[in-house]
Amino acid sequence: MGDFAQIMFIPIVFIVLMFIAIITKKRGLEKIVFLENNDKFEDLNPRDFFYNILKMERGSKIIYWTEIILLIVDTAYILVGGYFQYLKEMEFLKEFPDFPISPVSSLFVKFFIPIFMWFILVFLLVFAYFMQKKENKRITKMLDDLDNHNLLTYAKEDFFKSDRIVDTGIIAQSDLKLGDDYLFCVYPAYIIPYSWISDIKVDKIYSRGGNYYSLNFTLKNSSNFIKIFFSKESVAEKVREIILKDKQELYGRDGF
Repeated sequence: MGDFAQIMFIPIVFIVLMFIAIITKKRGLEKIVFLENNDKFEDLNPRDFFYNILKMERGSKIIYWTEIILLIVDTAYILVGGYFQYLKEMEFLKEFPDFPISPVSSLFVKFFIPIFMWFILVFLLVFAYFMQKKENKRITKMLDDLDNHNLLTYAKEDFFKSDRIVDTGIIAQSDLKLGDDYLFCVYPAYIIPYSWISDIKVDKIYSRGGNYYSLNFTLKNSSNFIKIFFSKESVAEKVREIILKDKQELYGRDGF
């Protein structure tokens, strides 16, 4: 293995495995939205049903395990590869004892990227752990709020009978399910009763990788905004129109 291939081995493995993990995660979220393999959760009470399909680890488990596997591979690569590279450098030093560059320096240069990636992976795992706890706490509170208003039973019925699925075009986000009375987003986890929406707007977001759009929900009796992202403005506007139409039919209001 040449020096360049040796340096780039771990980054290439990281990119390939993370790409596979993200695609697998996206497919897993689609199965939830399209009610595939949800039989074991169907008989649960509404609160347990939604918590089991929305909890963060359900959507992100494949990412966590990929990061753990990468960390193990990276650690083994640094230890084993570093050991053999050190032996090679020591043999070179015996042959050329007056060579000015230290074998340790040469070793560090060749393994700098794998070592750097090791710290990145540790950071990502620790960050994911705390984000999982924070997100699951938010999901629990959201379900408690809905349960306190006796809305979860109707939400579960709406989730199962709805067949209006919208592809957001955002790979890190699940598709949307538009019920008759609720909007469902599996990742990030949101259940939004149309009756709770006081305003909804489409905003354009500029970025170097290309523009995308957000559907911004303002809820009654709440200062928090909910944002759901789309790759196309036309899709975001269409979702807004559907929600406006459904809310008007349900509550007799023209707009917000």
